[in-house]
Amino acid sequence: MKHSVHILNGDSLASLLPDQIQGERIVFRECLIDGPVDAESEEKFWETRKKFIQSNFGPSPDYESYSKNEILKIKNISVDSEVYLWFEEDLFCLVNFWKAVDMLSSRVYEAYLVTPGTENPYSFAELDSQKLIERFHSAQHLQKEDLILFSTMWSYFQKEEVFEALHLAEKFSDRFPFLLRAIEAWREMIPLGEFPGKPIETLREIVNELKTEDFEVIFPEFQKRLPIYGLGDLHVKRLLEQIPKERQ
Repeated sequence: MKHSVHILNGDSLASLLPDQIQGERIVFRECLIDGPVDAESEEKFWETRKKFIQSNFGPSPDYESYSKNEILKIKNISVDSEVYLWFEEDLFCLVNFWKAVDMLSSRVYEAYLVTPGTENPYSFAELDSQKLIERFHSAQHLQKEDLILFSTMWSYFQKEEVFEALHLAEKFSDRFPFLLRAIEAWREMIPLGEFPGKPIETLREIVNELKTEDFEVIFPEFQKRLPIYGLGDLHVKRLLEQIPKERQ
């Protein structure tokens, strides 16, 4: 029997995954959609991420042990393993997924993508244990060209080459229809002239329409309007802080 490794998109999924799904578990604790991701070396990359996370989200928990060292376990996966990548179809998850695939490189014997399915594309949390088991058994086998695709997407994201990513995603639209939608969302989040990007512009609209600055009201409305981004409360708060009060 091959050794199974499950790369999970977060601690929430790790707590939900039933014991019937056996194998080693690695939790990808990062938010690469937010902050700098390009660096001249892998060492510089992790230094840059640590500085960004600690500057914007606080020093606790320790980035080295909580995020970096956990994610680096991906590089130690044996070549004869079956690797299951559990990621949702929102941009937040997919950017992390691209990085995870890039770290796997071509060493992996077999790799599979597990998504929540068409009914709940942005949330494993909506699935009970039986549904999670069903999704596991219907995992999509990733061919070598698929791994190259997602690794290339990571490179494009690092270099902010969104139009190159769009062009490539179109070629795989039948096999991975969610990919093009996510990259379109990436394109729309890029500021252009006075347009601050769709997430910030949508927050402006919510504040003005609902006439409130109550985050407990704003956040669920933002998630309702833009689930494609998969942004959590801390990230939405950061975006909200970028809106000048006089222009809200």
